[in-house]
Amino acid sequence: GGADIAEPFQMSQPDLPKGAVVVIDEEQPGHLKLSAEPYDRRVAGVISGAGGVNPGLSLSQQGVMEGNQHVALTGRVYVQADASHGPIKPGDLLTTSATPGHAMKATDPARTPGAVLGKAMTALAEGEGLVLVLVTLQ
Repeated sequence: GGADIAEPFQMSQPDLPKGAVVVIDEEQPGHLKLSAEPYDRRVAGVISGAGGVNPGLSLSQQGVMEGNQHVALTGRVYVQADASHGPIKPGDLLTTSATPGHAMKATDPARTPGAVLGKAMTALAEGEGLVLVLVTLQ
């Protein structure tokens, strides 16, 4: 019943919220952590399950690289977003934000390579909220 392809990952912090943007944790190999800086090239995906949309397909092998939270690697998923740096419209590229765990509209082409989470499929005119994103890490 979901719309994304996800994989379980170990998190450096427990119980991160669904829809949160996560990045590779350089301090703990193989772990992910909450994003906290704009245009972070360590972006890894979005924690699945926000907006009531569960993973459509989970990639895993029991007993090998098990994790405690599913992270959407591709497909459609709701992401926590922050429109304080510009309104988000469908088709906008999204990247990590200074707001922990949130995505924002990517407006600086020089900083986007390697820091793109995906493309917005719904809008967010202002403030914080959920945006449907087509996860396409690039």
